[in-house]
Parts: sequence; structure tokens; C-alpha cells
Amino acid sequence: MKKWLLAVLCASTVVVCGEARAQDIVRIATEADYPPFEYTSASGDMKGMEIELGDKYCAAAKLNCKWVNMSFDAMIAALDAHKIDAILSQMGITAERKKSVSFSAPVTYNSVIVLGPNGSAITDDTATMKGKTIGIQSGTIEEAWADKHLKGIATVKLYDGQDQVFQDLQAQRIDATICDQPVAYDFLRKGGKAEFTYLGKPLNDPATLGSGDTAIAVRKDDTKLLAALNPAIDAVRQDGTFAKINGLYFPFSMMPK
Repeated sequence: MKKWLLAVLCASTVVVCGEARAQDIVRIATEADYPPFEYTSASGDMKGMEIELGDKYCAAAKLNCKWVNMSFDAMIAALDAHKIDAILSQMGITAERKKSVSFSAPVTYNSVIVLGPNGSAITDDTATMKGKTIGIQSGTIEEAWADKHLKGIATVKLYDGQDQVFQDLQAQRIDATICDQPVAYDFLRKGGKAEFTYLGKPLNDPATLGSGDTAIAVRKDDTKLLAALNPAIDAVRQDGTFAKINGLYFPFSMMPK
């Protein structure tokens, strides 16, 4: 009987200790299909501006972090289910998302633009999109904007990833895409500039697009993780690390305003 009780206690201890170890690892979700912020290299490693920034935040906060690659539109549900602990994947701060998650201090500033073929009559004015097909990544603030502004005007085609949107844009299966400006810039820089360009001005609708700031999302009750991350985000800004990493990817600043 003593041996049986000891075995049960040991098994229980292993489970408890295993949970404690799992909690010590901060699992950060990102979608490694969104260059230049996060992507998978030929060797299978995660690369990109936010991967580098995230590693710096974890180091400054003395956190043991692990990257988890998943679809963007599945992240908040995974956070609620405790399958991950944080999200760093160009997630814009919006009033709607604040109902589900808590946000860290802003990480980057990001505008939203319309991208399409050179010479297109489409602009940021929704009237110019009438009868057109607009490609958008699902689960994003761009989808929320389209739900509000394009119903009955344009056909909105949703995709799992922005790379798929760009592929259909190049194949002329859609007329334009609405996406984050830095991601559009990277697409143009890598060869799309000859055929495509920004169409009109950046979109402006705080109700769906937020202020333009992106941040790390955590569970609503995870004040401990926020308390570790916020000073680290500030330290990475103040010591010049943010500007250095930013300069590796963009000729313009992504520093939050």
C-alpha cells in the first residue's frame, strides 16, 4: 500500500512539475507567412523583424520564450484555451480585440493601404471598388474594415495568408488587396514594383483599424506577463535596439507614435 501511494504521489508530482515547467516557457504565437515581420527560412528557422524584436524582449525580461507558428485567425482562440501565452504577429490594437485580450505597450506603428496594378482606377475611396474583387487575409483588421465598408459594393475574397493574396493579385484573379503597408512595401521591393503600386491614401477608420499601433496580446488576466513585457519593450526602444532592427528591414521607422 505504501509503495502504491508513493507511486501515485510521484505521478502527481510529475504532472504538477510538468505544468510548472510548461508555465515557465512563454509560448508566443506568430504566423510565419508574413514577411518581412515573420517568415520561415529555407533552413526551417523563423526569421523576420518581429522574431528578432520578440527575442530581444524575452531576453530583456529574462523570459524563456518559444515561438509557435499558427494561422493568424486561430490565435485568440488558442490564447483563451491556454495553448499559447502571447501573440506577436502584427496584431493591431482595436476596441473589439480589447474585449478578448490585454495588450502590451505598442510594439510597432503600421498603416493599412490598398495595393493594386499600376494604372488602376481603384483608390482608398470605396466607390472606386464597386464591382471589383478585393483580396484580404482572414482574421485581420482589414477584414473587419471590409465587413463594414465593402458590403454590397465589392466582392471580398478571404485568404489564409497574405502570400496567397499576392499570388492571386499577380495572376489577375483579384483586382486589388488591402493589407499592412510594410508588408505591401516588402512585396513591391521583392519584384512587384514593376506591375503594382499603392492605390490612394492609407485607410483611416479607428473603429475597425485602430490607431495603427500593434502590440503583444496576452490573456486578460495575465498581469504578470504584461508586467514583465512592458519594461522590456521600453528598454529595447530606449537602447537603440529597435531602431537597429527596424533599419534591417525598412527604410522608414516603424516606431509607435
